[in-house]
Amino acid sequence: MKKGDSQNLARTIIIIAITVIMVVIVFKALGFKITRGSSVAPPEAPLPAAAPSKGAAVPLQSSKGGNTTTEPQKIAVRASTITIGSISNYIKTQGDVVANSEVKIYPKMEGKILERKVSVGAQVSAGDVIALVDPSEVGKKYLPNPVESTVSGTVLSIPVHEGDKVTTTTVVATVGDISRIKIETYVPEKYISNLKIGTAAEISFDAIPGTVFDAKISEINPVVDAESRTIKISLRLNKADSRVLVGMSATVRLVIEQRKNVIVAPRDAITQNTEEEGYVFVIKNDDTVEQRTVSLGMEAESAFEIKKGLSVGDKVVTEGKNLLKDGSSIKIINGGDETKAGVIQ
Repeated sequence: MKKGDSQNLARTIIIIAITVIMVVIVFKALGFKITRGSSVAPPEAPLPAAAPSKGAAVPLQSSKGGNTTTEPQKIAVRASTITIGSISNYIKTQGDVVANSEVKIYPKMEGKILERKVSVGAQVSAGDVIALVDPSEVGKKYLPNPVESTVSGTVLSIPVHEGDKVTTTTVVATVGDISRIKIETYVPEKYISNLKIGTAAEISFDAIPGTVFDAKISEINPVVDAESRTIKISLRLNKADSRVLVGMSATVRLVIEQRKNVIVAPRDAITQNTEEEGYVFVIKNDDTVEQRTVSLGMEAESAFEIKKGLSVGDKVVTEGKNLLKDGSSIKIINGGDETKAGVIQ
């Protein structure tokens, strides 16, 4: 072998050796392991930390020496205190404000309205002229015939105008006594057994927002309407109010059932399983909750009667209960001034 060839071979071997050494150094720096058979193992990835489960203990870094302590995760909730109270069940219906008594006024003769003598809202006495009717016919001229009120009161409506033709069956005006108004409405016949004279109700008017008036049933029609299957009732306000006017539309809430001196829980605290059973989360002294089954009684708009499962003074979760399970740690965020279970009058 020539001398030049030997030198080239030696140089090539040195370059290969240096290259292999550099590759090994780079792989080790990247964390790869060199195994027998020239295989390269990938670096080991660190295991991810497990997320804490709901209600599980969460490790906290201590401020000294790097030691860790554990504290249960607290779930923020709002709470309410169970009380003794009254609970009522309502039905809602629409009604109208009408005069205490209304009388329709008719003309004595056929003809044409010649003149209206009064306006709506006017006070009239029996015998006052409300309108004049001209009974004249073609070729025959007669004196105007007066339409007189038969009662004293307030003119509630005059549905005719000058020039209108009327007969003896045409209502010329309605006169009523508005010194005591009433609210008339219709109730489905299935509630008849729950109603009686004196049954309490709450009345509200769109025209008087934000005000609720107490009322009682004053009249119950003894006949059920065959078509609508409803019964007509009248109610009177417990206290007269000048803002309530004849013709107003009213929303009537009638108490069809009421129970007093019972254990009452807010609706928001109850998770129903059936109509007669549900469960609540009761707050214990150690700020954990106990899931407790309760027996339900009468249901109202914002509360339930509790027949079994709760006692007066128990604190129950009203907001945040969907995040809880039996034994969860909680923190009450309504400042310790818990809203009491609603007492429905």
